[in-house]
Amino acid sequence: MIVAVVTPFRASGSIDFGALSDYLELLSTAGVDTILVNGTTGEFASLTFGERRAVIEHCRRAWTGTLIAHVGATAAGEVIEAARHAEEYADMLAVISPFFFAAAPEAGIEQFFGQVLAESVKPWLLYNFPRHTGNPLTASMVARLAEKFPQLHGVKDSGKDPALTRRYKACCPRLSVYVGDDRVPARLNELGVDGVVTGAGGPVAELPVAITAAAECGEVECARSRQQVFDDYSDTRKAMALSDIGFAKAAVGARLPGFPPHVRAPLVAADEQQLHHIRRYMHASAIPAIQGLRRSM
Repeated sequence: MIVAVVTPFRASGSIDFGALSDYLELLSTAGVDTILVNGTTGEFASLTFGERRAVIEHCRRAWTGTLIAHVGATAAGEVIEAARHAEEYADMLAVISPFFFAAAPEAGIEQFFGQVLAESVKPWLLYNFPRHTGNPLTASMVARLAEKFPQLHGVKDSGKDPALTRRYKACCPRLSVYVGDDRVPARLNELGVDGVVTGAGGPVAELPVAITAAAECGEVECARSRQQVFDDYSDTRKAMALSDIGFAKAAVGARLPGFPPHVRAPLVAADEQQLHHIRRYMHASAIPAIQGLRRSM
């Protein structure tokens, strides 16, 4: 189970590295052993390349577990440059599909990834998120890349197309496939995938950690019952007119008093009414559920 980490900002807009350390400690205590930094949840598209480098370096100092660094950009040369820095600190690299030129030819997307993979021997994850990029990763293209580049470790699939998720594994069984969908941790065996990446679920990381552990052990009913609690959290999040990132930062604040809720434009932070609602929910439902989970383990 992988948590995509938020990037906390001060009211001034600068990165709050103290708050980031506090959040990493919360995740470690929750049983998380792998994090992904500078991903969608980390607002990578709103960070400068210098800030992205600083986040990676800080997280490496503060995090003793596995660190995945996302180095995606629209230009292959910038991805390569970012990867050369990140591979000094990260255990694995991730790269999203090239974006802006939506509906690009598959041959061009494959060439983009080929240029990037050829420049590094670190393990890589390809990141499929067509809602944001307009360029889905086909299973056949991923299989061709995997045959050519042994350092291609797997796919982070946030496309929410179960049929495509299964095709990734069918086309190249050696690849690890991680699903970016908080609704599926209890169904890992059913889907035949290797794990889950959660961003908005980070504030209640104990839940997906426990769900995936139960699913891996074949404890189906236990996984399902805990999934229901996690689904309630997701339902509360989805019912609000707020980005997943804004919700996640507000939810972390309910567990770490003083954690900043700020996001960068074009996103907007939770307003006072939303902050009150999220904190009330966390203290009335989510946090007691986590405390009950710990008592039962």
